[in-house]
Amino acid sequence: MTNSPDFSIPIDNNLKSTPISHERFHRLRRIAFWSCIISVVFDIALGLTAFVNCMRTRSFGSFSYSVHALMDSLCESFVAWHLTAKSIDDVNRRDRLACCVIGALFIGSFLAIETRAIQSMMSPPTVRPDMTVVIYSLIYIIVFTILSIIKMTISKQIKSTALKFDTINSIIGIIMVLPLIVWDRVIFINKFTHIDDLVQVLMVLFLFVAGGKLIVDSITIMNADYARKLREKKLQKMLKESDDDPLERFNSGSYTVGT
Repeated sequence: MTNSPDFSIPIDNNLKSTPISHERFHRLRRIAFWSCIISVVFDIALGLTAFVNCMRTRSFGSFSYSVHALMDSLCESFVAWHLTAKSIDDVNRRDRLACCVIGALFIGSFLAIETRAIQSMMSPPTVRPDMTVVIYSLIYIIVFTILSIIKMTISKQIKSTALKFDTINSIIGIIMVLPLIVWDRVIFINKFTHIDDLVQVLMVLFLFVAGGKLIVDSITIMNADYARKLREKKLQKMLKESDDDPLERFNSGSYTVGT
């Protein structure tokens, strides 16, 4: 077989998977990596801004958004780490590890926001979003809509589960900031005191379910791969021993010569 620069690598275990060239795979990997880095920078900046605004206005919506943004930055950091691998096998191996971490962070977001939600529901109505909230919410929606489209497209091509769930997490963040923008501008929403709190709670419930499923699926796949490698090593050892046995018997003089 001759080597060719057009050698393609199947990026899915299915027979119908679309092959992708080695060069294209790493080009997409680098684009996804820098998209994650940009996402981390914006998440930290906007999350800290929302947290300061939460302390000033005591708004649960700002608090839940700030927690989600900071958790999202951690998710994107691990996704960026898994994309720094140079070989495709290492990228796939790190993908499963990153999925476990992302699932744990999803559950952590759920616990933090849900605890604060209970306090918010029991307290008087919070101060409604001001212009600062509207500004950072609009920035988040514009930036992360563009980055989510890029990352979701790449995740489908390189078959990265971690990158896909990171994108879903960003989309949830976009949904969570929408009530902060439209609260004072939509009469139907303004009639209900805690509808923005309810949106946050529903989103983090989805994060909890998705995080748990992501952890279980990732651990199941890693256990299956580990069991497969053990079987392969055991089979190789048995084949090696079966090949060595006749030579050992000959050297020990155990063969008998018939007349």
